[in-house]
Amino acid sequence: MALRKFTTQELYRYNGEDGAPAFIAYQGKVYDVSRSFLWKEGRHQATHFAGIDLSGALDQAPHGLDLLNRFPVIGWLVE
Repeated sequence: MALRKFTTQELYRYNGEDGAPAFIAYQGKVYDVSRSFLWKEGRHQATHFAGIDLSGALDQAPHGLDLLNRFPVIGWLVE
């Protein structure tokens, strides 16, 4: 499967609300976190939201990139 390219505006549509899939970006990669109960309705721990680039937020998380790597990469964030 070919990876899709997302602009910031396109990524925002995948915020997990109203039945939309929940996608997040980190360091240029777009991950599908829709199947995770931790991302229910596009929110994670009431702190992070789907549909955006979370590259600056992982430093504050209690987990590292290894946890994020459990989710499928579905595309690239482009400007």
